[in-house]
Amino acid sequence: MHDLQVGGRQAPSSRLPGRGPLVGDGIFWLVLVSILFLAAELTPALLRMPLGTDEITYIARTSVRINSVSLPPVHGQGAELLAAPVTLLTQSLTAIRIWMALLSAAGLFLATLCWRRLRPDWVLAVAALIFGGLAVSQNSGVQVYPDWWGALGVLALTGLILQAVSGTMRDRVALPGIAFASLLIVLMRPQNIIFLMGPAILAVVIVRSWRRPKVLLAMGVGIVLGCLEWVIAAYIMYGSLGTRIHFAGREPPSVGLYFSLFTQAKVLSGPWYCVPPHGCQGVPMPGELLWWLVFLALAGLGLWVTWRTAAKPSSIFAAATAVWIVAFYSFLVPFGAPRYIAPSLALASILAADAVAWLVTKASWRRAGVVLAAAFLLSELVSQRLVLQQEARQQTMSRPYLHEAAELRADGLKPPCALVSKPEAYYVGCIAPWDGETMPELLARTPRGLRDWEPVYLRNVGQVVYIPAGNVLTPSRH
Repeated sequence: MHDLQVGGRQAPSSRLPGRGPLVGDGIFWLVLVSILFLAAELTPALLRMPLGTDEITYIARTSVRINSVSLPPVHGQGAELLAAPVTLLTQSLTAIRIWMALLSAAGLFLATLCWRRLRPDWVLAVAALIFGGLAVSQNSGVQVYPDWWGALGVLALTGLILQAVSGTMRDRVALPGIAFASLLIVLMRPQNIIFLMGPAILAVVIVRSWRRPKVLLAMGVGIVLGCLEWVIAAYIMYGSLGTRIHFAGREPPSVGLYFSLFTQAKVLSGPWYCVPPHGCQGVPMPGELLWWLVFLALAGLGLWVTWRTAAKPSSIFAAATAVWIVAFYSFLVPFGAPRYIAPSLALASILAADAVAWLVTKASWRRAGVVLAAAFLLSELVSQRLVLQQEARQQTMSRPYLHEAAELRADGLKPPCALVSKPEAYYVGCIAPWDGETMPELLARTPRGLRDWEPVYLRNVGQVVYIPAGNVLTPSRH
């Protein structure tokens, strides 16, 4: 990999040759796409979508609602910190969704901006349009999930590293940016150091012309600060680092080799969470898989057309990182969820935009290229919106937690109490076990101890709840 050289200050020559009516430079294009992305997120289908189980575990400690739901030990607190300015003040679902949408639009703009001067602005705008136009991007953008932010972090990190090693950005800008992007990635999930940052770390170490100690140090600072937060939280929430690591190792899935590549591909068009063999029957929109094949083909075309240009190193870097991430999730995670591979989709969007740029600027058949590129982009905006509407509707129907919590309260359940369901526990004020923890283990960790709890079956809701021994539920149903 010693030949992956980025040509110093002349790196802007990576811009693809040829000009056409659509080729115009300026940061306006990035701003415009970010505004369009925000508008796509601020729609009723997304703003009214109830909080999911993972979202509740992320916001529980910074929620204005008094609750006893704990953060699963393997998770980071990055998503929680992003939502905190709103969740500390209000329980309004709409306010949380709007806040996350605003942050996501700003994040998309800033992450794409990190690639400026490596590509023309209009090409980066096309990349942002492709990535932001994906249903999973718009869905994840309004939710309190770490995956979207991991994707933006990786997109920014790759761009900033390329800027730093090519000299197209001053160190006083690039290096703090690299440190912040690394911090953001690690804050979301500590395992992202390997899953998402592996190629960046290896590239700076292995590629001879990229060996810049300052770049590696900047990444190291971000990684250390991100891990420090996780370590401090381990002592605050679990008593010690060893205990948290032990608990984290018990969370599913168990460590092992799997092969879920086909599952990952199958769920791109829904359902967006699939645990084989259950819950993976059928493909709601099989025709949409054709669009994904075109997207993949365009990403490959983008790599090919930039192979003999100054953009080659950045294209290889983006492609290698995208493949690395997909490979890790395909071999180490047994279930499918498109939001997990969002970082790969972000980088593939850069390559697909390169292909679109080539199609619309190739002199010999530019008109046909413009038609093909327009058809691809329009088909994405229409079909992905249909996927989004379908998945948002499904998620809304599968999250009746507020209603179920009201039913439990009507049966007389109130704190202190324990439930298996974390969302219902959040809304009622009970405690709940994290994945991998049994109810007896949870109850044994309470000040009352295991013996001071007793199970009660609530026939009206068909659930077993746990209340302190000697307490009696007083239903308020009439």
